[in-house]
Amino acid sequence: MRSIFVPLFFSALVLANNNPLQTATAGAYHTRSIGNHALGSNPANLGHYGEILMLGTVQDDSVESFIPDSLTLFKSDTNTIATDSVIYYYSVQLVANPDYRLVKKVQKAYKSQFGRELPTAIIAEESLYKFRVGDLTSRDSVNALRDSIIAAGYNDAWVVTSEDPIPPSEKITPYFTMTVFGIRGDIGNNALYPNWINNQLFGGIDLREPGAKDSFLAIFPSAGLDINFQGGGNWLDVGMGNFSISMVQPQIFTSANLPNTIMDVIFNGVQFDQPKDLSDLSLDLLAVAPLSVAYGRQLQIPALVDKVDRFYAGAGVNYLLGLTDVHLESNKLMLSSTSDSLFIEGKQTLVSNFKDDKSPVFGQGFSVDLGIAADINRQLSISLALQNLLGSVTWPETFKKTHEFSISLLSSDLEDIADYTSAEMDSLQESFTMLDTTYASVSSKTTYPAQVVLGGAYRVSPSLSVDVALRQYLDNDYFTGVDPKFSVGLEIESTPILPIYLGVGIGGFHGFSWGGGFSLNIGGFQWNVGFGENGGFLEDAKGLRFATELRLVF
Repeated sequence: MRSIFVPLFFSALVLANNNPLQTATAGAYHTRSIGNHALGSNPANLGHYGEILMLGTVQDDSVESFIPDSLTLFKSDTNTIATDSVIYYYSVQLVANPDYRLVKKVQKAYKSQFGRELPTAIIAEESLYKFRVGDLTSRDSVNALRDSIIAAGYNDAWVVTSEDPIPPSEKITPYFTMTVFGIRGDIGNNALYPNWINNQLFGGIDLREPGAKDSFLAIFPSAGLDINFQGGGNWLDVGMGNFSISMVQPQIFTSANLPNTIMDVIFNGVQFDQPKDLSDLSLDLLAVAPLSVAYGRQLQIPALVDKVDRFYAGAGVNYLLGLTDVHLESNKLMLSSTSDSLFIEGKQTLVSNFKDDKSPVFGQGFSVDLGIAADINRQLSISLALQNLLGSVTWPETFKKTHEFSISLLSSDLEDIADYTSAEMDSLQESFTMLDTTYASVSSKTTYPAQVVLGGAYRVSPSLSVDVALRQYLDNDYFTGVDPKFSVGLEIESTPILPIYLGVGIGGFHGFSWGGGFSLNIGGFQWNVGFGENGGFLEDAKGLRFATELRLVF
């Protein structure tokens, strides 16, 4: 047993898999996960790069409403907008081209001719990079600017108007992203929290005082102490254009329940003629290494051109290499005592893919990811993802081991056992009744946790964005739960070098969760860090989360 659980649980602590920005926002960062972050999030987000796939023809009378970001393009001085309640921003677009390097050269040439007095930006839209100048509120001023730019040789320059100013910095969908190294861990329970640990375990409470033990044990639920862990790691996850692939991303899911009676025995012992039943112990452990491939595309659908600026769809396939599957199928453990003896009777049945506790028989399976997303306008985006659909791992062999034992210890043995020699311990063990039965069973199948995620993102200002996500797991195994979880997160980008992320979540397995983190961007290097707590805040929390990754973005 130790040879199985100890190494695997430790490996869970040092492995990881996930976007740290999701950890920082308590699961809210979903709609804006692009590049290789689309893996395990929404494959449709890969469609932000590349050409548009045309599905059907758009009628001429609807072309104007399909102009991205709800912008109106002005090609003559006769176009006007009359309103008393809306402020419009005007800029001049010099070029639109799919070659970013060419557009960058135009930007450089413009700045050498006209200087840097007016704001400029390269904006990615409709698979094109567009260089714009201006951010003016006067139509006469922008017309004069356009005329001077045309006179300088930019004959295709035209006026663009919008209800929002141009972005203060270049916001370009990266072509290449790669997570060089990443780890994640998420651990929680249903009872223990730091304030109780500090006050009860390390607070110097005298358990000999009347009622002290009962007060100490009152925190443990009658259904037992639930302990759960999720973790994983990812190395060499790559996003390139519309494609993304992951090579190394082990994941682990664990769930264990310790019966309340265990704590009662530890602190109160086994009273005469009052047997203790410890049979409710349960354990489930699943470790899988997925190999994932995903593809996304921007689509033009005639029925949607007058409703959304851009629409994306994507799909992914995950090959699931099963590493470990362990279940404590049944457990019987009874303690009883007499005036001079302690009796222990037990029977456990463990089902796993380990032969002789050492040699694993690996499983394999598949799951499917599906997703859609849409930019409603320049500020609002929404997304829907179905993750790990039809996911399962088939194990060609599973091994069932039944361990049955009966132990009788005299009071004298209990008093002296700490001083026993090796020979005395061997002699004592020989008096125990042991029975081990191991055999291989037929192949088995393990369901892989599937979920549905509905997300949204709203850019309040160039420096502030709000993310929301509603997450629903479709089964109740492996640390998932079936209660929906709603998360809200903030991205505060006072400087592009160091955006800050915050988030809170309610519902799900833990009830309440919160998080924070940052992204350090230097050149093409990105260091993302996310942390948080589950089931409470600070000293009242019942779990911890942490994730970090080193990422390349070009």
